Amino acid sequence: MSEQSQLPLGKLLQQAGLISAEQLERALVIQAEYTKMKLGEILVLQQGIKVKTINFFVDKWQEVIEQGKFFPIGYYLQKAALLDEQQIEIILQEQKVNYEKFGVLAIKKGWLKQETIDFFLKNLSSQPPQRMSLSMLEEYDQATLRLDKKYADSSLMLSRILAWTGGIPTLTKTIGQVFAKSDLNIPPGRELNAVDQFVEGTLIRKWQTSKSAASIRSIASSLLNNFRCDPQILLEEYMDILLLENKEYQGNQQQEELLLLGLIAKENNQLKVSNIIYQQIFNQEFVANELGKMILKSNKSPELIESNPLNPIPSVDSNLIIEYTPQALVEKVTSLVPSLTQSNDQIKADSLPTTVTNESVSVQPSSTPEPLTKIVSLIACGAIALLIPLFLTINNYYSSLSKTPKETINSARKISELEQFCNELNFADLNSSLNLISKLETEQQQYGNDFPTNCDNTLNQLRVAIAPQLGKENRILEAIRHLCKVPANSEVHIDAEIWLKRWYYSSNWGEETKFYLEELSEHNYKSCPAAYFDKNEPLEKQRQ
Repeated sequence: MSEQSQLPLGKLLQQAGLISAEQLERALVIQAEYTKMKLGEILVLQQGIKVKTINFFVDKWQEVIEQGKFFPIGYYLQKAALLDEQQIEIILQEQKVNYEKFGVLAIKKGWLKQETIDFFLKNLSSQPPQRMSLSMLEEYDQATLRLDKKYADSSLMLSRILAWTGGIPTLTKTIGQVFAKSDLNIPPGRELNAVDQFVEGTLIRKWQTSKSAASIRSIASSLLNNFRCDPQILLEEYMDILLLENKEYQGNQQQEELLLLGLIAKENNQLKVSNIIYQQIFNQEFVANELGKMILKSNKSPELIESNPLNPIPSVDSNLIIEYTPQALVEKVTSLVPSLTQSNDQIKADSLPTTVTNESVSVQPSSTPEPLTKIVSLIACGAIALLIPLFLTINNYYSSLSKTPKETINSARKISELEQFCNELNFADLNSSLNLISKLETEQQQYGNDFPTNCDNTLNQLRVAIAPQLGKENRILEAIRHLCKVPANSEVHIDAEIWLKRWYYSSNWGEETKFYLEELSEHNYKSCPAAYFDKNEPLEKQRQ
């Protein structure tokens, strides 16, 4: 792979099928005569290769190879100016119909050669993106960005960028490049605020339109229109990881695909969403909405579309939620919408508006019943989408009631073993503590109200204990996230509040802490009992 990235430009273009051996030889002869001309310039003039194509292989190819296949192949072909946006859109639309591979369709249309597609597929390895560490980002800054020449505290800016991106290379470099090219005069001490405003205001709130959020849109497209996995199953797997926050790695096809997209990250055999940006964009509401659309689309029928609007929708039966599968759920829900079994004459009659009097019901003809039918059908579809999350939740409850005695005994034994495990825990170093927290949170999610009390206390003690250690490593956002999980009735709640209040009024971390708490409050993701002082104490009292 590295040998490919170090090949001379001419050889790269030849291997990519963009020039022939004879064309390369002629260009080299001309370059030997006109020594001041670059090979790329000669090829542009002689062979009609686009300047953007030359620039891509000169400036971006090595970085693309090192990063691996983070985006669909169409993304790279567009960046190399080998396909334009309209051509890519045509191919994507055709893929939805005939399910052929992207490269096959591009070749059939005569837009690319087989050699070119093979070259890109061979050199773009399907590997999860290698996350950047702070030292890697600092090296990139010194070589490319040079933020230190523009901002008073560039090191703090780099740390803040990593806190948002989790080290995802494309996202991290994009934010860095924005500030490297920015003409804004950011006063000393306001660097962190500037990064936050850009990420929140541009990448998160405007991710569907912002030029800087192109990589995020690419992930969304690959998530919702995936050709390696069933998009519905892929979304369900992502939802599990999002809700659990840490899920055990099982190596299934969906997890591998999510890792490949960079949407999730693997740490110590545990999976979690890669960063805060993805958590806020691809959140529970996003997934629920998209799942609802997929389920409705895959199960749409004439009976559902043209159901009789005058027949009331029956109330929800408990049988609807006993055994949940996506297909079964849709079948159950759609059964609530009355089927159209009447003849055409009966349909017309039922579609007519009625006038109710004390003595009788008279039918008044109307020439436009169809819009009413469509409106009620749309309402029915919307109701189905809104009910799906409710059905999922209630289904979990009913599933817990259906355990066999053997399962109950095994569960009791496991809880007892867990209780003993918590009694024997020894808080060692930061990494082991984080692993323990991850393990206990997973167990807490699994056992719910049966989670041992001593384990609950241990978990909260761990959350508070690691906070100052994370603070020393400038991982404040991570520390705050753990402190915010400590409930108000915990015996270490006061300790959690003390640490949080300390950072809240810190000159170094105050802005970051306030921003994080504001995000929690604005999006209603989770409450933060340790931040109770922020909402209830007068400012003068808080500072005492």
